Amino acid sequence: MGRRQTHWVRTEDRRPTRTGIKCLSIGFLLRWLFVHHLLLGPLCGPHRVYATLAAEEQSVGSNCHDIHLGFDVPSSLNAVTEAQVRDAPMTVTLTPATSRWKCCCWKAPNQSEEVECRCEGDALTRVPQTLQLPIQRLTIASAGLPRLRSTGLKVYGPTLLDVAFTDCLKLELIQDGAFANLTLLRTIYISNAPKLTFLSKDVFAGISETVEIIRIINSGLTSVPDLGHLPPHNILQMIDLDNNQITRIDTKSINVKTAQFILANNEISYVDDSAFFGSKIAKLSLKDNRKLTEMHPEAFNGIIDITELDLSSTSLVGLPSVGLQTIEALYIMNTHTLKTIPSIYNFRNLQRAYLTHSFHCCAFQFPSRHDPRRHALRMLEIEKWREQCNKGSRKERALLDNLEAQPEDFGSFGSTEPSVTEITPFPIASIDYMADSTNLGYFHEQITINPDDQSAEFCGNFTFRKPNIECYPMPNDLNPCEDVMGYQWLRISVWIVVALAVVGNVAVLTVILSIRPESTPVPRFLMCHLAFADLCLGVYLLLVASIDAHSIGEYFNYAYDWQYGLGCKVAGFLTVFASHLSVFTLTVITIERWLAITQAMYLNHRIKLRQAALIMLGGWLYSMLMSSLPLFGISNYSSTSICLPMENRDAFDTMYLIAILGCNGVAFSIIAVCYAQIYLSLGRETRQARQNNPGELSVAKKMALLVFTNFACWSPIAFFGLTALAGFPLINVTKSKILLVFFYPLNSCADPYLYAILTSQYRQDLFILLSKLGLCRQNALNYKHSSSAPATSRFTIHRHSSLTCKMQTVLSAEAQKMLKNGEDYV
Repeated sequence: MGRRQTHWVRTEDRRPTRTGIKCLSIGFLLRWLFVHHLLLGPLCGPHRVYATLAAEEQSVGSNCHDIHLGFDVPSSLNAVTEAQVRDAPMTVTLTPATSRWKCCCWKAPNQSEEVECRCEGDALTRVPQTLQLPIQRLTIASAGLPRLRSTGLKVYGPTLLDVAFTDCLKLELIQDGAFANLTLLRTIYISNAPKLTFLSKDVFAGISETVEIIRIINSGLTSVPDLGHLPPHNILQMIDLDNNQITRIDTKSINVKTAQFILANNEISYVDDSAFFGSKIAKLSLKDNRKLTEMHPEAFNGIIDITELDLSSTSLVGLPSVGLQTIEALYIMNTHTLKTIPSIYNFRNLQRAYLTHSFHCCAFQFPSRHDPRRHALRMLEIEKWREQCNKGSRKERALLDNLEAQPEDFGSFGSTEPSVTEITPFPIASIDYMADSTNLGYFHEQITINPDDQSAEFCGNFTFRKPNIECYPMPNDLNPCEDVMGYQWLRISVWIVVALAVVGNVAVLTVILSIRPESTPVPRFLMCHLAFADLCLGVYLLLVASIDAHSIGEYFNYAYDWQYGLGCKVAGFLTVFASHLSVFTLTVITIERWLAITQAMYLNHRIKLRQAALIMLGGWLYSMLMSSLPLFGISNYSSTSICLPMENRDAFDTMYLIAILGCNGVAFSIIAVCYAQIYLSLGRETRQARQNNPGELSVAKKMALLVFTNFACWSPIAFFGLTALAGFPLINVTKSKILLVFFYPLNSCADPYLYAILTSQYRQDLFILLSKLGLCRQNALNYKHSSSAPATSRFTIHRHSSLTCKMQTVLSAEAQKMLKNGEDYV
């Protein structure tokens, strides 16, 4: 057995000694008792010290970092007193060979009258029993404590206020009555105890009536503990069961009185009937229970005087209505699954609502359209009291008349005006330092109604009042309450665009696909893709216009089914796919025309059909990728009533929106540059054409019209979209909606007419198709003869020997051929 070494350090302390940190440990009792009697007794005499570390008050914490500061003190010996420390001529430091836990005590900095002790270490398997100081706060941290015995804390019963167990990874049992006989107990705090899965029924038996806070967080509880032994007449500040493994709340399983009850971040999937029956809870939090999909319709039945309810970040589809009459603040944020919300008539005192969907706020503003049956019952109730109040004063009758005459404008958004009924909060004592949140709930003072004069009470102003509800997010033109379009002129304009786009693109596709030439020219092939893309955009507009017509006046009742259903996803996919494919095809058509005209002398510089097919395959893949990303969480089609991906939550959404606007900007730039070069390549004679040269002038007009329509449709959206993404929106929501609904799809209406229907080749193909059906045979014959006649050029060809003049002649002839009969789709 190795020889134990003892280190002696004698110091003369000439300064007044304050009560510093006292570090005591339990272990090696018999061996150190022998050393104490044989060595310390003769040396120190009456001034012997067991474990003293003299330190100044500002350096208290510095003596608690060494794991060897614990000392083995017999339980029969008293701890060091302040007088002993002051009179001791020396400080003795004894370091045991193996010490894996320590206890440090100090005066709390914010409350000088309270002494706090902290014990930590893996070897600590029981609550230390020899800390004889008058301890007010005891913390057991990072210990190997497997269980808390029923007698573990009783030695500190007369003085202990707060007890905490943190990071006790082996703690799996708390015996019955473990907190009994702690006469001044104020706080119970247990954190990060993953093996603590269950608390027996009598764990809190005998608990003091002074208890204010119970927090068991970040642990493994699978069910709500029995809280029946809590003092029945006292209101606790907080009961916190945050971040456990609780799976459900059974019927009448909770009966407490507390200002705040937290059940957040659990695994709760169901709340049963009357789960909180008899409880008096001011603020109840069930947020961040992602598995909470359903609650019994009477889950809150019997709950008393609740003022705040937080159901944010859950998966609820509907909200129970029973028991919520006293709620003043309702939080259901980040709950995209919530489909319906109870009528405003179920919330008697509601003042603030922070919801996920703006259309739920509309339900508070238009109660008769939201729940006609409940509104009718309310009107009958008002009429009943109206008859009973007829004998009352004229003022009361006028009040009832005013309430009945204005049933629709039931609330307002973003208002901060106080309600008519003044509410006096019942104050709660200050929160302890262990609580993370100081936003505790509060109760109302009860208003007693005289049963002998109930009618007079109900006829008073405090009963019949107009609610003034702050509700967020507020509805806007992109998420309206009544109509998707919002304006009658916009509704009519959209239907006109729908008709022109669908009819025009169907006509183009029908003619092009019905006429099969011997060799399919590239322009005809590209026009098929353009017409199909524009047709998809027309179908998108048709879907939006249809839901507007179907839900006119009460869109908020259909908003969830539309925006989160299949309809909005299909519409959003169609519009993004069609817009990208349309822009891509327009760019390819422009490049093909640019090569055909500016590189007319080099026939191998043209785009062949096989090359065009590969290019368009890439365009389809690109368009499908961009339109599929919102279906997988990159932006979102459901954020607006017109199903456009406008949600900007994170960096990925921002990058996606910038990519959309940037690609459209690049495409427009290519189109503008190519048409400018085509125009310049036609020669000075064409650019200076007069009325006697209508053919040449028409080329310039068509090019200008093509560039202008692209610019008019895309540039405003790109410009205002980029400024909004940069954080500097230049237009309001109303104007942006007009841009998106009217100007955005305008190209799909104009493209079939500009690129096909108004060209001579399309008219020839149309008459040929009709002639096959026995119609317009003479017109088809005329077009056939005119197309077979030799094309004559109106250009004056100067006889110059330079290559430039020959190039200009060829380019002019190519342009004339394009206009007359050749590659006709400009």
